[in-house]
Amino acid sequence: MSGPHGPAPLDAAAFRKAMRRMAAGVAVITTDGPAGRAGITVSSLASLCMEPPSVILCIHEKSAALAVIERNGVFVANVLAHHQSLVADAFAGQVPRFRDDKFASAEWHAAASGAPVLAGALMSFDCRLAAHHAYGTHRIVVGEVHAVHGVESDAEPLLYANRAYRRLSAA
Repeated sequence: MSGPHGPAPLDAAAFRKAMRRMAAGVAVITTDGPAGRAGITVSSLASLCMEPPSVILCIHEKSAALAVIERNGVFVANVLAHHQSLVADAFAGQVPRFRDDKFASAEWHAAASGAPVLAGALMSFDCRLAAHHAYGTHRIVVGEVHAVHGVESDAEPLLYANRAYRRLSAA
């Protein structure tokens, strides 16, 4: 319904309910460099363009990992396979035994950028931070992709929808 000054504000609860029904892939964004090592779970990773090859993701502006990514200037977007929900939970701060060292939740090796690549990830994009823009409560992060790891994996992606992890199933 519209009022004299435009449409009525959207009900935040209705928006949240609608968005949680959308299925999204799950990725752990990692960085390492002069500012230290950090990582965070996101469900907002997407391709941006092919020229130059780049990805886009969103991170809450108050995230400690965001500040480290911005200072290091590099990150790896590790797209999780269906069996890696523990890693997703660890980097989301949901596993008490990994709160002090999220990286202890899995095996890692360093990409050319120095950022951690998750062993067994569905795929990993080694990126240079190309741009970041503030919008609302989040930062839109653009990464220029310099290498891709793990694309030969036959594993299914880990999906998140309606507050639970999901797997693809044949139609």
